Amino acid sequence: MRYSIIIFLLANYLFTTNVLAESALCKPFIETVPNRPELSPPTDESLQLFADEVQIKEKLGLSTFTGKVILQRADQILSTPTISYDRNQDIIDTEEEFIFWGKNFIINGSAIKLYPEKRSEIENANYWLLDRRIRGHAAKLIQESEDIFHLEQASYTTCDADNEVWNLFAEKMTLDRNTSEGTAHNITINILDIPVFYFPYISFPIGNQRKSGFLAPNIGSSDEAGTEFSIPYYLNLAPNYDATITPRYMSRRGLLLETEFRYLTPKNTGRLELEYIPYDQAFGDNRSSALFQHNGFINKRWITELNINYTSDRRFFEELGTNISVASIIHLERRGDLRYIGDGWQALGRLQTFQTLDPNPAAQPYHRLPQFLVQTTLPKRNRQFNFGLKAEWVQFERNIEIIDAPTGRRIDVQPTISFPWRTPGTFIQPKLSLRYTIYDLDNLTTTDNKSPDRFLGTFSTDSGLFFERDLNLANTNFIQTLEPRLFYRYTPYKDQTNIPIFDTAEYDLSFLQLFRDNNFAGSDRVDDAHQISFGISSRLLETTNGMEYFRASLGQAYYFKERRVTLPEQLEKLDASSNIILELATQLSKQWQITSTMRWNPHENETEHSVLRVRYRPDKKRIFNLSYRLREQILEQTDLSFHWLVNSRWNVLGRWNYSMPTEKFLDSFLGIEYQSCCWAVRAITRRYINKIDGDGYLNGFFLQFHLKGLGSVGKNANSFLEQGIPGYNDQF
Repeated sequence: MRYSIIIFLLANYLFTTNVLAESALCKPFIETVPNRPELSPPTDESLQLFADEVQIKEKLGLSTFTGKVILQRADQILSTPTISYDRNQDIIDTEEEFIFWGKNFIINGSAIKLYPEKRSEIENANYWLLDRRIRGHAAKLIQESEDIFHLEQASYTTCDADNEVWNLFAEKMTLDRNTSEGTAHNITINILDIPVFYFPYISFPIGNQRKSGFLAPNIGSSDEAGTEFSIPYYLNLAPNYDATITPRYMSRRGLLLETEFRYLTPKNTGRLELEYIPYDQAFGDNRSSALFQHNGFINKRWITELNINYTSDRRFFEELGTNISVASIIHLERRGDLRYIGDGWQALGRLQTFQTLDPNPAAQPYHRLPQFLVQTTLPKRNRQFNFGLKAEWVQFERNIEIIDAPTGRRIDVQPTISFPWRTPGTFIQPKLSLRYTIYDLDNLTTTDNKSPDRFLGTFSTDSGLFFERDLNLANTNFIQTLEPRLFYRYTPYKDQTNIPIFDTAEYDLSFLQLFRDNNFAGSDRVDDAHQISFGISSRLLETTNGMEYFRASLGQAYYFKERRVTLPEQLEKLDASSNIILELATQLSKQWQITSTMRWNPHENETEHSVLRVRYRPDKKRIFNLSYRLREQILEQTDLSFHWLVNSRWNVLGRWNYSMPTEKFLDSFLGIEYQSCCWAVRAITRRYINKIDGDGYLNGFFLQFHLKGLGSVGKNANSFLEQGIPGYNDQF
C-alpha cells in the first residue's frame, strides 16, 4: 500500500502540535468524519481485497476492480468505487472518490494515483488527524520522491467544520524529510474568513529538529512603556547552542533590542542576555542591561559557576523589565565561584561584587574580593565521635567615597566535635565548638583597633523523644506522634563592639531557631547565651501513605542571663524568656490547606508576628488563596488571590494585596479567560504601587490570544500569574 506513505507524512511530519488535551469543547470527530467499515483486521500483514466485480485484461496488463471496493491491510482500510492497476506502467489509480482510514487519521479525495519509484498524487484531499484533532484540505498533494512532498492550496485548523473560527492557508508548501525542513509560500492566518496575518514565505522544521524562524509576537500595554509590540526571532546556530533576538517597540520609550544566547556542552551550560535601547524617549538617554550565567565541570572534582548582572541605571527593571520578580531586585550580583569536591571535604574560592540599585548608600553590601572557604563533609556516625571544621578567609571591600566604613580581611576558623546517640524513640547530641576570628582592618580612625580578634567556645546539647500511637478517625487509620524536644546552650560573653559588621544579620525567630547554636548569620557576631529551649511537636499521619494531615509545634527559650551581644544601635536583650512560637499546619482534605505561624510576646502581652495562609484547591483548574501577615510596626497586609473555573468556557482570576496601616492596595489585578473549541483569549488589567515614588499607581494590561494547535499572540503572563497566585500552575 504505497499510498499510505502520504498519509503517514501528514500525520507525523506536517503538524506536530498535540492539541487533543485542549479540544474538550469541540464536537467529537466521530460525529463529523466518515464512518469506518466494521472489518476485523488480518492477523498478519497480508493484503485483503473485496470488490463486486473484477475485470482483468491480461494482454493489456490492466486489472479493474469495481463496485464497493475495499482494500485492507492491518488497521488500514481503503474504500472506493473503482481501482485500476496498469501492470506495464506500474500505476494504481482509484479514478473516483476514495476514503482511507488509518489508525489515527482519515483522508478522502477525488482521486489518487500511485506511480513507480514511490511517486504519488492525490486530488482534492480532505484529512483528519484523530489523535491531534486537526483537519484540513489540499487541492493537490504530490509525492515527488520517497522524502519530498508538495502541497497546493493547503489549509489547516483545529476548529469544528460548522464553526471554523480560524485556519492557516498556504498556496504552496514543500516538505523535505532529507533536510527535515518545510517551506511555504503566500501563507495567511484567517480569523472568521478575514486575513489577519500574511507571510510571503516561511520555512519551518518538520519532525523534532529545531529551526531558525520567527516566534509568536507579544502585545501589551502599561503606564511605563505604553503600548508595546515585540516579535522574537529564533536562531538555531548549532545543536548545542542557539540565540533569540527580540525587537521590542514601546510607544512611550522607543525601540529596545533583547538578545538571548544559550549554550550546552557535555560539561558546561550557560546563557547570555543583553538588552539595549539607544534612546529612551521618556528617560532621555540610552539604557542597557546584561546577564551572564554559567555552570561547568572542569572534571569530577572541580566545578565553576558565574553569575554576572549589569544595568545602566537603577530604574531600568522597574520601567522596562518584563519579569515582575526582576523588577523588585535592589542588588545585582556579580559572582564567580570555583569549587573543589574532595573526599570528606570541599573548598570554595569566590569573587563577589554587587551593583546596588537602592539610592540609600548604606544599603550597599560589602564586596568579597576574594573569599576562600573550606569545610568538612564527613558522614554522621551514630554513637561515635564526629569531627567537623569550617574555615574562611575573606577580604571585604567597599566604595569608601560613597560611605565611610571599615574594610579589611577576616579569618574565621570553627572546629566542632559531637557525639550523637540515637535510637528509634530518642536522641541526644552533645556538641562542643570553638571559634576563632581575627581581622586586619583598613579605613579606621586612629583610636580603633586594627586587628581585633575573638575566641569563643559553645557547648550545646540537643535532645528529644518520639512517641506515637495508632488512631482511627472517620474510619481512617492514623499515627499520632508526640515529639518533645529540649535544647541547652552555653556561650560566654565576649565584647565584640570593636568588630565591624561586614556580612552579619540576626536570624528571624522561628521554631527551629530556638535550637540553633548562634542567633546570628555570619561571622561578625557570636551571641552570648546561657539558655534552655523547650519545644513540643505533634503530627497526624495517615498510616497507608504517610500523608501529614496535621502538625503543631510550640516552643520557647529561657535565658539564665541577659544577652549583651547585639548588632550596632540595638539594645541589650534583658527579657528572661523569648517570644512563644506557635506553628500550625493542617490539611483537612486534599482540597484544604491551612498554615499559621505566630510569635507571642508574653512580656508586652502582644502578637509581634503572625502569618495565616488558607488554600482551597478542589482540582487543577481552581485555586483560592487567602493570607494575613503581621509584623509589628513594620507591616500588616492581607492577600487574596484566585484562579477559578466558572464553567467549561470561562475562567476568572485575580489578586488583591492590601496594606491595612496605609489603607492602600499594593498590587491588584483582575482577569478573565475564555476557552472555545479551537481558540482562547485572556485579558488581565493590573494596578500596583509605583515603587519609584512609593505613592502613585501604575497600570498595566495583558492581552493574550491562543489559537489551539498553532500558537499564542500577546503578552505572556505565565510567570507573573504563578508568582501572584501561589500554587497556581499556568496551562493557558
